[in-house]
This record gives sequence, C-alpha cells and structure tokens, in this order.
Amino acid sequence: MTKREPEREPQPVFLDFEASSLASASYPIEVAWSLPDGTIESHLISPASIERWTDWSAQAERLHGISRAQLLAEGKSPAWICRRLNEQLADQIVYTDAPDYDGAWLNELFSACWGGAPHFTLASADDLLLGNLASACPDRADARRTLAAIKTDARQRLLPRHQARLDVEYLQHLLLATLQYSE
Repeated sequence: MTKREPEREPQPVFLDFEASSLASASYPIEVAWSLPDGTIESHLISPASIERWTDWSAQAERLHGISRAQLLAEGKSPAWICRRLNEQLADQIVYTDAPDYDGAWLNELFSACWGGAPHFTLASADDLLLGNLASACPDRADARRTLAAIKTDARQRLLPRHQARLDVEYLQHLLLATLQYSE
C-alpha cells in the first residue's frame, strides 16, 4: 500500500510587473505570477513589436537590472505574454501589492497587443493579508501595524526586490507570515 501525499490547499495567486519607468509612457518589461500550487512563472517582455514602447529610465534599469538590449534579445512578444497570462490565470482573482501600477501595466500590455482584456481580476494583496490577520487583530489599525511589521521583517530577511519573480516570492512570504501570525 502506497502512502498518499496530503492534498495541499490552493494558494492565492500573485502577480508583479517591472516597468521601463514610472512615467506615464512606461510599459511592462517583466512579469511574474504564481499559480495555486505555489510555483512561479516569470518572463521578460520584448518592446520590439510595439512602436510606442520607447520610454526608458536609466534609474529604473539600475533598480531592476534589466537592460533594453536584454529585453530585445531575450523577451517574449507582448501577444505571447497576454495569451500565457490568460491561459494560466483565467477566472482567478490575482493579487498584487501595487494594484494601481500593476493594473496600468496590465492594461497597457493588453491594449498594445490586440485590445483584448485579461481574463482574470486584479485585487489588492494588502486586503488579502489584512483579512488573514483579522482573527488575531480585530482592530483594523492594529492589523495594519502588524502587517507593516511583517513587511519590514520580510524585507530584512529576503533578497532585494525589483525583480518580478522576487516580488512574487515576497508576496508569498507575506501570505505565509500572516497566516502563521493568526494561528
């Protein structure tokens, strides 16, 4: 008789983008997302096929460490990225720590391709994480302070961020930390 592995609870799905800059003409250059089993997929996004994607910030490049030349050489086409996102994340709620920025880059990505739309919904990771803390911290202000402390601890323990994969790992770490805090 073989021993069966216990089934793992599906995890919330997280997403993060890196971008050419924070300017209004910026565009996504890297995306990473997790799947319900906890694995992470990450891709560079080539600007080659999108004429309007010319914005570039040397300061942003220093933060994320991705050059425009690297994007052109190694990046996937925006259309491929859109298809892949929709295949992997269809009908799911996808959490991000920067819904305004990530939402803008997600919309830019899809509008640059074929005017389609993501087949998933973005939501705030903070709302999810604060919900995890609700039983241990019924006061919302106390929950926010606790989440801030958990984030500070995570930033000190983990690798520097500003790479999409590392940012998704950071969100997964925060999820586990908030769940453990509430146990």
